[in-house]
Amino acid sequence: MNEYASTTSPKVVAGAGVPVPDAGDLMAVVAHYQSPLLRYVGQMLGGIDHEAEDIVQEAFVRLHRQVAGHGSASVRHLTTWLFRVAHNLTIDVLRKRSRRKQVPETAVDPEVLSEKQATDELDALGEVLRQEARQVALRELAQLDNEQRQVVLLKVIQGMTLRQVAEVVGVSVSLVNYRLNQGLKELARRLKKAGVL
Repeated sequence: MNEYASTTSPKVVAGAGVPVPDAGDLMAVVAHYQSPLLRYVGQMLGGIDHEAEDIVQEAFVRLHRQVAGHGSASVRHLTTWLFRVAHNLTIDVLRKRSRRKQVPETAVDPEVLSEKQATDELDALGEVLRQEARQVALRELAQLDNEQRQVVLLKVIQGMTLRQVAEVVGVSVSLVNYRLNQGLKELARRLKKAGVL
């Protein structure tokens, strides 16, 4: 069995309600998974940039190699397989960053986004407030412990089951549940302190 093959049947994660494409149809796989993978990797890295795009592209390259070498049946659960590969590649990048003692890149400045939206829309005030709340939430999410942030992103943002999250991060379901609960409590505390909740 391949190291990335999973053992559970994933629900549709990317593109809710859209059937998961066959692993052998690379174009359909890219169309189906590129955006969700970029969001997940980008949030782990602190922003979607060339590094996040490179990681997602490498995940698709590895899928192509797996299918070409072992057939599409060797990837039994495509969703968890792709997220596991992207997760591992992202962890490698984060480790390299910490070894070089680099500060992670931050998300786009919320004031820049708010000003642009204010000039573009008549209902600027409402949109600015919503955007600022989202930016604060993403900023506070980025401040969570790395292990907690990973499970919150996969469970809440990507909609994976606890079992799928456990497969992606490589820990038990009970540990995923614990990290998720702790992460959500800490995130709620931070958002209350920031005045969002």
